[in-house]
Amino acid sequence: MPERKIFIKHAFILSLLFCLLNNSIAFAAYPSSSNYKIQEYSFGSGGTKNSTSSSFGLSGIAGEVEFGKQVSSNFKIGSGLTYIMKAAVPSAPTFTNPSNNYERLKFTINTIGNASDTTYALQISTDSAFLSDVNYVKSTNTIGPTLTTSDFQKYATWGGASGAYLTGLTSNTTYYLRVKARQGNYTESEYGPSASATTSVPSLTFSVSSSSATFNNLNASNAYTDATKSTILTTSTNAYNGYVINARSTGPLTSPASVTIADYTSPNSAPTTWSGNGFGYTTNDSSLTGGTADRFTNGGPKYAGFTTSSPGDPVADHPGPVISSISDDAFTISYKVQTSNIQKAASYTTTVLYIVVPSY
Repeated sequence: MPERKIFIKHAFILSLLFCLLNNSIAFAAYPSSSNYKIQEYSFGSGGTKNSTSSSFGLSGIAGEVEFGKQVSSNFKIGSGLTYIMKAAVPSAPTFTNPSNNYERLKFTINTIGNASDTTYALQISTDSAFLSDVNYVKSTNTIGPTLTTSDFQKYATWGGASGAYLTGLTSNTTYYLRVKARQGNYTESEYGPSASATTSVPSLTFSVSSSSATFNNLNASNAYTDATKSTILTTSTNAYNGYVINARSTGPLTSPASVTIADYTSPNSAPTTWSGNGFGYTTNDSSLTGGTADRFTNGGPKYAGFTTSSPGDPVADHPGPVISSISDDAFTISYKVQTSNIQKAASYTTTVLYIVVPSY
């Protein structure tokens, strides 16, 4: 009797399988029976979307290749889960030297359509193939030999559409820059194509309009006063932090007999509207360093006497940061001399030294 039961059960199973196989042909689109119908279904080999623990994280899908490439001389396409998850490879950045700087270059990342929360890392080298002298742009916009998590930053942090300056570079050197992107775990792209730019050589030119200034003879007809003489100081430089021109004299106006005309008594830090006698100067620099910015021009002209102490007083400047190279930056220093009617008649001379100090 037990054997008979076993035989019947097997026959039932075979019959059921036969029916199911026949039904699979008739109802391939929608498996069904007299009691049910599946409206939508799919096949898979099982697996997991993601698994995590305190020690690891795993993303995966069964039946999908991990990665692959198809390439030709004109294109490259990535396939598989790895490339589906990757951020888009950035195109070549915009890399320029718009200000002819000697130690910095400007870059702008091209996002190639990546999402706003994508972060980017920049690799830089003096080797176009990136086989040697490879460095990375740090979060401080300087370069270093290692790439850390903090050096991946968003497009806006890297200056957005306005770009940013990379500093601390070597002058007169060509650099190559390329970018990669990531957006969350397992999404880091390859580096994109590179762009190049070249730093300039530090430059400075400085000129004085004339090597001398000769005052008119002082007499009763001009009230023993002359304020018609001036010197134009012209500077060009790519110093990123600008420049300052300091001035000092070797002493007061002095005659061969050692008679002097005293320097005007007001100092550079607090010039005044002209009053009394002496030899002094004023400047048309309305943003001068060394005190109140417009102290010579506000309500001016206002005058000060030359110092004889080194390095002198500021008479003209152009503070940084300088976004565009300074070209033919000109300031005018005007002089005034006035004496009493009892000043001894003689030729009086002095030497004024102008010294330009660039800040690289």
